[in-house]
Amino acid sequence: MKKLSLKIKITVLSAVIVISATTAVFAHGGAMGVVKERMDLMSAIGKNMKSVASMVKGDAKFDPTAIEASAKSMAEQSTKINDLFPKGSLEKPTEALPSIWEDWGRFAQLSKDLETETNKLAEIATSGDKRAIMMQFAQTGKVCSTCHTNFRLKKD
Repeated sequence: MKKLSLKIKITVLSAVIVISATTAVFAHGGAMGVVKERMDLMSAIGKNMKSVASMVKGDAKFDPTAIEASAKSMAEQSTKINDLFPKGSLEKPTEALPSIWEDWGRFAQLSKDLETETNKLAEIATSGDKRAIMMQFAQTGKVCSTCHTNFRLKKD
């Protein structure tokens, strides 16, 4: 199988982020309590990802300082994820799947992986090395994608 270029991977990842962030705005209607809290948190992470994606794709001015700030914000936000998924919190309009609690260890590890990868992104951003930042952004996006694939309701 042919390997996709980094630029193509970033473009695809960016499209997924934009679609997810846009869909989230409409999906949050009626959410309450912990479901609303986690949807808001995930939306905030998505906005940060979208901001970084626009810079690595060249749609916005490349700003390593802004990337570092977004990555630090995501790292902090990621530490709150597990607390916002108490067992059985599946009230509509949640996008969470029961598989979260069936495979809690994996879900919790992905939250920790997100913290690790976003901290790496923040650290690499201080170098200003665009290629290294792009590569780490792709790694960060893989964590998001894996979690969404396994633990989030698929969009129509």
